[in-house]
Amino acid sequence: MSDSREPETRFDKYQVRGAYHWEECERGSLRYNPPLEARYRVLADRVPDGARVLDLGCGDGFLMGLVGTRFRSVTGLDYEHEGLQLARMMLSGREGTEFVQGSCHDLPFACRSFDVVMLADVIEHLARPDSCLAEVARTLRPGGRLVLTTPVWRPDRKWDERHVREFRPAELLELVRPHFRRVEVFYFWPMAFSRLYSTRVGGRALRVWARYFTNPFLRGGRSPDGFGQQLLVCEEPRNEHAA
Repeated sequence: MSDSREPETRFDKYQVRGAYHWEECERGSLRYNPPLEARYRVLADRVPDGARVLDLGCGDGFLMGLVGTRFRSVTGLDYEHEGLQLARMMLSGREGTEFVQGSCHDLPFACRSFDVVMLADVIEHLARPDSCLAEVARTLRPGGRLVLTTPVWRPDRKWDERHVREFRPAELLELVRPHFRRVEVFYFWPMAFSRLYSTRVGGRALRVWARYFTNPFLRGGRSPDGFGQQLLVCEEPRNEHAA
């Protein structure tokens, strides 16, 4: 996910926790994590069927597995070797999947290679997010789509110390709009449920509710007030000069 030439925070969760997305997003798991599951399902629902998809910063491949049965092909790219090893293991034998180690600042793909690029909670880890977005626009076909999630900046503290920068909604729009002609913004992950989830009793209650009924962290709206995650659907890439 990071480029060693830049002062970006190394993503070491896979060394510590293994393929944790697969376990924590499984509703039958003892480690089921409804907020984490919501983050991936909200994004996956915005990817049209039958597309050629690039999962940028794919990690252990959970999102590739979530969308892979619906699409023509899914390519996962990550800078971290450990995450790619786990992705290959978890998706072993799955047709239409490809794994590439590389930098999001210099994507090893031809121009206009993909219909959709997924950027799931990656941009906050990058020291040069603008260069990543330029590469995404270059590799998307005309009419292609970027689907991006990232936490909403909050004044009290970072969501994760591994994050290089967290964005206010207006800052994120300012970053994305030079690369795409059309951007839709949604917000999800109600902070009231997030605070409740951090308590012992509330966490247990929300896991049970999400497991057997519906995941409350999927709830969203068009205003950032009261939500912890932002979702951008970016279309019509400005890649006219792509060769």
